[in-house]
Amino acid sequence: MNRLITYLFLIFSCIAFSQEDSLQFKIGNIQNKIKLSEGADKLYLLDSLAELIRFKIKYEYDTIVKETVDYAFEMDSIPLGLKHTRNYIYYLVNKVGKTDEAIRFYNAFLKRKIDTTHFSKSNQKAYARLQLVIGDAYYFSGKINGSIPFYETAERFSLKAKDTFRYLLAKDYKSTSYGDIGDYVSASKSYKEIAELARKRKDSFRVASARSGLATIYSRMGFFDEAEILREENIDFYESVHEYDAERGHKRLIAVYSNASIDAEKKGDHQTRIKLLDKALKHMDEPGVNKIQRPLPIYGLTRAYAEIGDIPKAKYYFNEMETKYKIQKPIPYHSQYMEASVIYYIAIEDFINARIAAEKALKLFETAKAVDGIFETKEKLAEIYKELGEIGKSYTYYEEANKLRDSVQSVQKSNALSYYQTLYETEKRDATIDNQKSEIALLDAQNEIKKYWLLFGGLGLLALFSIIYLTRSQKFAVTKQKLQEQFSQDLINEQEKERTRLSRELHDSVGQKLMLLSKQTKNLGHANMENLADTTLEEIRSISRGLHPSNLERLGLSEAINALVYNINANTDLFFTEELDNIDNVLSKEAELHLYRIIQETLSNIVKHADAKAVKMNINKTKYAVEVLVSDNGKGFDFETKFKSMSLGLKTLFERAKILDAQMNLESKVNKGTIMTLNIPI
Repeated sequence: MNRLITYLFLIFSCIAFSQEDSLQFKIGNIQNKIKLSEGADKLYLLDSLAELIRFKIKYEYDTIVKETVDYAFEMDSIPLGLKHTRNYIYYLVNKVGKTDEAIRFYNAFLKRKIDTTHFSKSNQKAYARLQLVIGDAYYFSGKINGSIPFYETAERFSLKAKDTFRYLLAKDYKSTSYGDIGDYVSASKSYKEIAELARKRKDSFRVASARSGLATIYSRMGFFDEAEILREENIDFYESVHEYDAERGHKRLIAVYSNASIDAEKKGDHQTRIKLLDKALKHMDEPGVNKIQRPLPIYGLTRAYAEIGDIPKAKYYFNEMETKYKIQKPIPYHSQYMEASVIYYIAIEDFINARIAAEKALKLFETAKAVDGIFETKEKLAEIYKELGEIGKSYTYYEEANKLRDSVQSVQKSNALSYYQTLYETEKRDATIDNQKSEIALLDAQNEIKKYWLLFGGLGLLALFSIIYLTRSQKFAVTKQKLQEQFSQDLINEQEKERTRLSRELHDSVGQKLMLLSKQTKNLGHANMENLADTTLEEIRSISRGLHPSNLERLGLSEAINALVYNINANTDLFFTEELDNIDNVLSKEAELHLYRIIQETLSNIVKHADAKAVKMNINKTKYAVEVLVSDNGKGFDFETKFKSMSLGLKTLFERAKILDAQMNLESKVNKGTIMTLNIPI
């Protein structure tokens, strides 16, 4: 048996050496002919040699392809010059990673001043391909803004050449660049255009690819629900096609599952995250699927099980990490490997190894300038050093992590608000332009008809035009109002999220520090300082409770409203009568918060402005609705006058009611009190 194996090895070795000798012989033969040739014959031979050794470094591909490019343009052979310029830039960018050298080579190409205005269709295609690879050179060198003009040029020349495939590819790359520089409006608009065109071409894979890109944009802005809808559509699609297109189906499913698991992790939904990673791993292990990305779901499952405290399963995947991937040089996806190790070691309370792994992970993330990875690792280091008893280092990393987290969240919220605002302005502008175009078209039509029917139909046409114009104006006004309402509601939701964040920061960060200060001053015997620290701590807690009603999460909606009424009753001269049904778990968590805020604002207005002696409050739960009534016997107000100059507080009340899809009524008369009713459909 061993002799047979040795014999087969010798045969295959001879074949390999024979093929190598044959290639070397061909190269030498062509090179000899090149030395003896001129003109078109020499160009043909150079082209053949460059193609024969394409991307093969040991056969001096660099030198040969540069000579071929120079001679092609010298012979005014634009097609060959464009082809080999594109091939060499592709080689520099994708094979050897020399993006700066690729950009320098392209700048030298520009000095040739090639006239592109009269390109044939084949030259337009070749030029579009060249623009794509130089765009990639800028993108992968980190000059993402610089890549966009090249992708746009590739779009333009692909369109001229009627090369729809490359046109969509260029548009896809441009969309990715827009997303990476934070221009989410342009990115999402571009992805939607890709999807629309791909649908017309019945290119389902390209539609799915555009959906995936759009989901990534939504995820970056924190719109995880919107991203989840798109990813689920892609999962359904790829699961339906992988039966007959296994290679593409498995590959795309793996990517969708992996991206969706990251979103689930950000939302804190670890069960869904684990299911998605399991599915990604299952498809990764299918026969014929490239295993290069297999470590990623293994690392992800190690982290996920460690984070939920399932140590046996975490250990199972951690052992696979150690036995299969730690021994590889370099370790595949090294930063993710170290990140998973950190979380596993923390879970098993091995804080020495956790510290070593975390410090290695931090260096890797800092080298890659991965902000999310940096601040998450610094948070872990703060936790690790605390467990190791090194409070100073723990506090330092805690502060640094907080600053980074605030920065990331601030940018994310800013991008989200900018996205909505820009989208709103764009839609408003487009609606205005459409309206103007309609008006111009109608005016032109009117003028044409007037030439022939001025005496007979002028008055009738004018009346018709007026009706159409008024109808369109009214429609535009309704559309504008809806956009404004949506924008206001989005701002209220963002405000609540920001209040929640600030409340937690005040409680967890400032509150913790003040508590520590209070204890230290007590130990030192500084009575005045201790009293000041305690008073300040209570004020911070009061502000925190005002920003976000913690009772709502701890006690439920009904008890939170009861506590609110009790607090006002205890601290004011108001006489309360209330009948409050239990409405816990009737509404969504978001709706509960908005209802609580409406009641809180209404009672606050009574305390501040009504001069009332008594307040009546009823909350009734019926089969189809929650009915709220709050009335007082205060001084009231002239509702019609108040409505014309409605305060921000009242506007917010009505906007919150719209978010709840509720009917809200406010009745008030001078010296006869005020009644607020709210009907929320279940």
